[in-house]
Amino acid sequence: MGSGKSTVGARLARQLGWRFVDLDERIESAAGITIPQFFERHSEPAFRQLEADQLRAALGRAVEMKEPTILALGGGTYAQSGAPEFLRNAGVPVIWLDARMEVLLSRCMTMTGRPLFRDEASFRALYAQRVPSYQLADFRVDSSDDAAVVVAEILRRNIPGVPTADLDSHLELEKPQS
Repeated sequence: MGSGKSTVGARLARQLGWRFVDLDERIESAAGITIPQFFERHSEPAFRQLEADQLRAALGRAVEMKEPTILALGGGTYAQSGAPEFLRNAGVPVIWLDARMEVLLSRCMTMTGRPLFRDEASFRALYAQRVPSYQLADFRVDSSDDAAVVVAEILRRNIPGVPTADLDSHLELEKPQS
């Protein structure tokens, strides 16, 4: 939660000319309601099932269409049983966007629509619970900085399947909004 997956993912996809898929948006579209409404009406286990179904569908489409895709997972997706193995078996490199706790908290405090974010103590507990799963990712990138800096770092990493950019001539840098 709050690591910048949607922001960085969209920017990285735009930089590469790839398709961007936000798993949370897919879930809301499939359910016809927002994620907080889904949690309220159904339950977290029902949400996790829908999330797993949408993850398989998004990945299946990318493979079937041979369409390079950046897929932003929800904060809890990778922490679900079987998710790391599913993505690894599919040959998908997973990047953990990690940030300092203070940055994550400050970002989440200003966001709405996060059904599992209640307060700082519960956030810290949820993060601690998820970290062992996050550590299974293929790459870890600090996402505490501006999205442009994070994208540049990802492009420097030589991640299999992700083209490396000639950062002097191809990196799209935008001024941060004030």
